[in-house]
Amino acid sequence: MAKTNIITGQYVRIEQTAASVVLRFFAWVIDAIFLTIAATFFVGMTAGIASSFDTFGEVLIYLSVLIVLSYPLLMEIFIDGQTLGKSLMGIKVICLDGSKPSKTALFLRWILYLVDFGCMFVGLIFIVFSKNSQRLGDLAAGTTVVKLSKNQKPFILRSFIFADQNYAPSYPEATHLSMRQVEAIEHLLYSDNTQRRGPLMNQLAQKVENVLGIRAKENDPEKFLNKVYNDFQYYSTI
Repeated sequence: MAKTNIITGQYVRIEQTAASVVLRFFAWVIDAIFLTIAATFFVGMTAGIASSFDTFGEVLIYLSVLIVLSYPLLMEIFIDGQTLGKSLMGIKVICLDGSKPSKTALFLRWILYLVDFGCMFVGLIFIVFSKNSQRLGDLAAGTTVVKLSKNQKPFILRSFIFADQNYAPSYPEATHLSMRQVEAIEHLLYSDNTQRRGPLMNQLAQKVENVLGIRAKENDPEKFLNKVYNDFQYYSTI
């Protein structure tokens, strides 16, 4: 399942799991069932009144259609990026920086529903093949749909060297590291275990070289690991 790296404004990296097509489909089915039941109930309750007034009946029809069409937008605005279906399936809409989507972003992804699901399921194609499992509306709004996890742990970026405007990365291969591997590097770099720190630095530096297929340009393994660590952050945020 695709992973989405999210960098918050406080330099906290959260590795999210992108919601699968199956989860998004079942969320849509639940919403469709809910809307069908609600619309049937609404029509049943107002049928008697509508039959007595032709114009009022037409207004009720247009109102029902408007409510159905605007349902995803209204729900995602007022229920923190979720519809009933998304809530039950444990998924939600978020911005790529981990923040709550603005009303403008939600409106933009909603208005593009017509393109995503009206033109030969172009949205499905984008979800399957885009980097962060985004449909066209998500790409335009800068949002994505992720699977919520109760055990989600943020990864705090302790080094900010990469954020310097003049920072020059040396190892683009660092992007191939997993979050678990980067966490291992960070743990050792900020470890207070001075007794075994030196040998472990050498071992981990050699391991990183082998995994990435590179050779360290720095003579000091600690400087090399620190460089790889910051390069990973640099390339992950551009």
